Amino acid sequence: MEGYLALTSNPDHIRDIEIVAKEDGRLAKIVASSRECLEEARAWRPVCVLIDVEIGLSLGGLAAILRDEAVSATPAVLLISPDSQYSNLRSLEFQDFIQAPISIPELRLRIFQQIARSLGTDSDSRLRHGKLVIDLNRRQVKLNNETVELTYKEYALLSFLASSPGRPYTREVLLNQVWGYDYFGGVRTVDVHVRRIRSRIEADEEFIETVRNVGYRFVDRYRD
Repeated sequence: MEGYLALTSNPDHIRDIEIVAKEDGRLAKIVASSRECLEEARAWRPVCVLIDVEIGLSLGGLAAILRDEAVSATPAVLLISPDSQYSNLRSLEFQDFIQAPISIPELRLRIFQQIARSLGTDSDSRLRHGKLVIDLNRRQVKLNNETVELTYKEYALLSFLASSPGRPYTREVLLNQVWGYDYFGGVRTVDVHVRRIRSRIEADEEFIETVRNVGYRFVDRYRD
């Protein structure tokens, strides 16, 4: 089962990472040492590595982890405190960072963006699926080179599904990922938004497939 590898011993960070992983339908492996982190990265190949810079690593030790072949091939997100002692973090080879105290929706978004970039985007951070192009930086969708007008939630739902083509998601997971775990609306909200998205992008081709007794998945037609 794919998932996240996290190097941290902070109970709050562990809780937040496990919440996001559960909502995403992925596994969270938590380790407390750089040795364990490298061993797991090499053996397991996670989809994202999260490293708590306050775990006691030296700057050189942190750089060594990020330079390791197994870790450098995986999106890395650093967890930093507002008063982090590492004033030159920008010299390190990581993709993103999030500052404590962690916001679960922000953590979810940052992980999602990095996975999307690593699994299906080009150098301009665009997801391409045939005639459909999703620009993650501009938050823009084009079909046949024409801009598709979507609401923010419609865009977020489409880009989340398109970032993992072929993978089915339950309505509950989609609701948590796009609307947030504290959203009180029902799962039928997902159905309504999928129907609206389909009406805008599926005149000639199906992109979102209904998975019976599960939920939805993005059609995996253009991946190798």
